[in-house]
Amino acid sequence: MSASLNQRPARDTIRHRLDSFKSHWLEELEDWKSKGLGGEEQKSAQRFWIDLFACFGVSATRMDLFERNARRATTGNGGRIDLFYPSVVIGEAKKPGVDLEVAYDQALDYLNGGSVHEFEMPKYVLCSNFERLRLVKLDPDNGFDTEFPLSEVTDHLDELKFLAGYDTVTKAEEAKASMHASKLMAGLFTAMAGDDVDEEVGDQAPTTVDDEELRVHETSLYLTRLLFLLFGDDAGLWETDLFTRFVEENTTPDNLGPQLNALFEVLNTPENQRRHVPDSMASFPYVNGAIFAEPMKTQYFNPAMHTALKHACRFNWSEISPAIFGSLFQLVKSKEARRSDGEHYTSEKNILKTIGPLFLDELRAEADRLIGSRSTSAKKLREFRDSLADYA
Repeated sequence: MSASLNQRPARDTIRHRLDSFKSHWLEELEDWKSKGLGGEEQKSAQRFWIDLFACFGVSATRMDLFERNARRATTGNGGRIDLFYPSVVIGEAKKPGVDLEVAYDQALDYLNGGSVHEFEMPKYVLCSNFERLRLVKLDPDNGFDTEFPLSEVTDHLDELKFLAGYDTVTKAEEAKASMHASKLMAGLFTAMAGDDVDEEVGDQAPTTVDDEELRVHETSLYLTRLLFLLFGDDAGLWETDLFTRFVEENTTPDNLGPQLNALFEVLNTPENQRRHVPDSMASFPYVNGAIFAEPMKTQYFNPAMHTALKHACRFNWSEISPAIFGSLFQLVKSKEARRSDGEHYTSEKNILKTIGPLFLDELRAEADRLIGSRSTSAKKLREFRDSLADYA
């Protein structure tokens, strides 16, 4: 890829931005008090969130996904979440002086109301009354609950850095996320290829394109490309949520296929060779591998496919181990696997048990031999490294 492999802002950059954010909003609070403004905080809540998230490189154009309608568990009535970043954070803002416990309880009320999908459940709750912030990580084993004044926000950079994508993922979180990912990929596969498709897995799986049904091959290639884009959105390969915004703002069920094909062509074209690229695609970097090189006929999708892709966009793909991607694709092709909610193919350990005897054990043994031998030349190591590309 010609662009930087990490578009997330550096720590020093975040710190500088937080200092500016803090100074601006402390001055604004003083201005409200001096002028006796009432209700000003209600009109300013979204500006506050936009400014805070900008410190961590999250664009204001993403704010259309932060606010959403939701049902409250306690009353069953509808409401509106102040801030919602799918699978990352839910936020509620109150006016100065209000106890942040009120905001926290309201956020949980929305989460338990049944209108937030399981795959987009956030890991964090962030509350503000402009004067103070409260951050809670919703994890029974590794969670925390901290509250601090706005004047100390920079001191809490390490706790807030998850907003920029810097977050440690535990094995338990990875396993849970992998299960959600398998369900999302199965939904995408079914929407594209239909539920009647069924192929063997493991040793009986097709090993060449000629052995695969054409519909399965085309769907697999499409899903490989989409997964790269979904992962790139969350893993810092480009501006956060660039692909999500592309899907949300520029596609419909009717034009999704042509729009994706156009984007694939842009991704396969170096920046200095592009001509008249729409603004919605211009920010995507050139991907100089083979993933977007193969020409594909235009696909046409129905509303189910469009919805399935939007759901996938709202999942945090950076929590998935890339080691499982290939095997996840293979197993999604099985009708039985698609109908089992993914439980039996989310474990990286079990996947390695499958692919190890096929080729991985042999490759590891050869790598150990080359590394352990004093007579191995640098040329031999480079040749071995280059030979791994044959397995892509």
